[in-house]
Amino acid sequence: MNVLTQSRRARFGLVCVAAALAFNHTLLASPGWLAALPAYPLVLLARGLEPQDPGLAVTFQYLATAWGRLLWLPVLLGGTVCGLRARDFGIYKGRWKEALAATLVMWAAIELVLAAASALWNGPAWKPIPGRHSAAAMAAGVVYYFFGVALFEEAFYRGFLVPQLFHAFRTRFARQAAVLLAVLVSQLFFALAHLPHYRVPLPVPLGLTVLWLTGVLLALMWLRTGNLLVGVGWHGLLDLPYHLTGAPPGWPEGAAYLVGLLVLAAWPLVRGRAR
Repeated sequence: MNVLTQSRRARFGLVCVAAALAFNHTLLASPGWLAALPAYPLVLLARGLEPQDPGLAVTFQYLATAWGRLLWLPVLLGGTVCGLRARDFGIYKGRWKEALAATLVMWAAIELVLAAASALWNGPAWKPIPGRHSAAAMAAGVVYYFFGVALFEEAFYRGFLVPQLFHAFRTRFARQAAVLLAVLVSQLFFALAHLPHYRVPLPVPLGLTVLWLTGVLLALMWLRTGNLLVGVGWHGLLDLPYHLTGAPPGWPEGAAYLVGLLVLAAWPLVRGRAR
């Protein structure tokens, strides 16, 4: 909970929150060039790479869009206009090593769960990581999933929205109630933001519920660990399509959710032993 009380309230309060949500919706609903504008050099790079490596070019195009939204919203709007610092988004200097270690452990745990499940189901089917895409495209994909999509969504939907709604609710509710409301309401916006480009292989009501619960899990992971980058790591692993075994569709996501819940339960014990 300390990450919420230690965060600074935005300069214009809920006006800043409303402006950020409106601008985010505009970026989602507009042509991709608007979101990618602050990262336009990556767009030019993608165009140059397209004849030689189309997969790498597409990844760079997606990365430009993710980094563009990161620059538009948390950096320019949140930092310059709303007066927020990196720590107000839950990003603290020196905490990356802890997050990297946690991410590597979570990756190993997910792969072990998938290997064990595959062995019990029909025998492990090992799948070499280099497959249909070039090594460069896969490396760019890892950057995209972790430092593009995951970093932006954690910084905006968790690091920005949760503390700012907490400050707003705290004026009328007790602390615990304000925390609960901030988490639940903020992650509704996270789920609804997927509607313009809905790709979840589930009916829309069920898919939005899963997205909302995923956002709640990520918010709780941040509050539990006090390190937003741990959530970035888990979020990247959840989206990452590269695995060591040829698991059936849906299994990697299930393994990731299982490991995420274990992180929530075990983190206080791990941190206590580390100290």
